[in-house]
Amino acid sequence: LPWLGGLVLYAINHAAVGSPGRALQSKFVSCNPLKGKPIAEIVSVCGPPQAQSAIPNGLRLWQWQATGYHIALLVDTDDICQGVQHEFASR
Repeated sequence: LPWLGGLVLYAINHAAVGSPGRALQSKFVSCNPLKGKPIAEIVSVCGPPQAQSAIPNGLRLWQWQATGYHIALLVDTDDICQGVQHEFASR
């Protein structure tokens, strides 16, 4: 019986900890396709990025992260998304 209680607590904890990442991922899915979309439109749906970095060729890397999910988008000088540089979603 104790193992059953442990399993239930694990499932509840896993769902609660991962829910912010799943919610953020769902927002990005609703914006698809990302490439060619103005970054302001993406931010209006997904919220502001946690980080922005300048990278070569005049591009910028905009990154969003929540527990269990991370996405990095390439953004050009005209503030247009050029695509996904990196995306990770835990199971």
